[in-house]
Amino acid sequence: MSKSISIIGCGIAGPVLAMLLKHKGFLPTIYERQPGVQQAGISLGLSPQTFKVLHILGLADACISLGSPLEEIVSYSQVRQEVIGKLDAPGRLREWLGWPLLMISRSAYSQFLYTTARERGIEVHFRKRLVDVLQEEEGVRAVFDDGTEAVSDLLVGCDGLHSTVRSVLFGAEEPAYLGLVQIGGFSPIPDIFRDWKGGKTYQVFGDGAHFLCTRVTDTQLAWATTVPEAEEAKEDWRRVSMTDPSGQALVQGLACADWENGPREVVASATFVTKYGLYDRPVGDTWHKGRVVLLGDAAHPTSPHMGQGANQAMEDIYHLVRLLVLAQPLTSASLSAAFTSYESLRAPIVARSVAQAKKEGQNRVLVGREQCEKRDENMMLRGKGQDPETVRLRMELFQGPFMGESEV
Repeated sequence: MSKSISIIGCGIAGPVLAMLLKHKGFLPTIYERQPGVQQAGISLGLSPQTFKVLHILGLADACISLGSPLEEIVSYSQVRQEVIGKLDAPGRLREWLGWPLLMISRSAYSQFLYTTARERGIEVHFRKRLVDVLQEEEGVRAVFDDGTEAVSDLLVGCDGLHSTVRSVLFGAEEPAYLGLVQIGGFSPIPDIFRDWKGGKTYQVFGDGAHFLCTRVTDTQLAWATTVPEAEEAKEDWRRVSMTDPSGQALVQGLACADWENGPREVVASATFVTKYGLYDRPVGDTWHKGRVVLLGDAAHPTSPHMGQGANQAMEDIYHLVRLLVLAQPLTSASLSAAFTSYESLRAPIVARSVAQAKKEGQNRVLVGREQCEKRDENMMLRGKGQDPETVRLRMELFQGPFMGESEV
């Protein structure tokens, strides 16, 4: 067997999966429907989960240099007009787990992973829109809309929320729109935050809206506000300049645009904005069929309120590669056993993360002064400005995908 693996998608998961597979002697190739790496999205929080995987590839320190390690989360209640908590646990993660919690531009991270993968000899083919997957006795055939095909021993769907691979395997089924959207972008650090020492995230809980901003470089903040919206807002991650009337329209009427103590200044100085709907789907027990398997958002999309989407994808990558190494030679039987083990290990963990992210999102957009005051008081007394259940689960998840030495 050639140990060839087709990877559909060159976002965040695809390049890391390809590099780790090549590191273990496999022959991965990436196919991406877009014409190139997309300059899209806003920011990500990369936890020790991610750095443990990047460290296997010798990439952790280089990645850390691109972002801002998070040391403290400051929470403010717009309803109570006071700070309701300061959480310094993020700053202690490096001492505990050896790696920080890093805030980084999503586009910078995507470009870093793609560039590094290409430098390491990973083949990446753009403008390859998957239309079908044909399974055969000892291989799998990916069919693209330009009439070309790719044959390999197995195929991994890393093609995100609206995964074509998933639809081919299990039928078309739209993810669940959560009735929430986020609008955000990048802004220069305003004078009100100039005295920040080190990396901070500042969040404001209001009546029916939530605002968050975080340092991603020495001069730049990423920010986003979460608000309810009944009409589904399809996720396209399109960036709109604030010099464009449509960009101005996106921020007009935002509650946070009038909030004092930071949000107003950040929103007013935005260089561009983007708007996207928030989705998830029930986490199923089966992510594979035959020689095809799903990974990351293709398997278990989540809303962003646990900061776990990209980090859980790294855990998927670690365990899938670990199990594929043990499954060699890659027969139909050995792959079935590996994929089943992968699902049984990962599904319960991501199910908890997805459920808590949904709950956290709903908590951020409570409506009515009484409900909001009760929420903010609870966070002030029990969670240092954070939901206590969310804090506990995050600290548990940060320890994955392994403690001690890597098995890959």
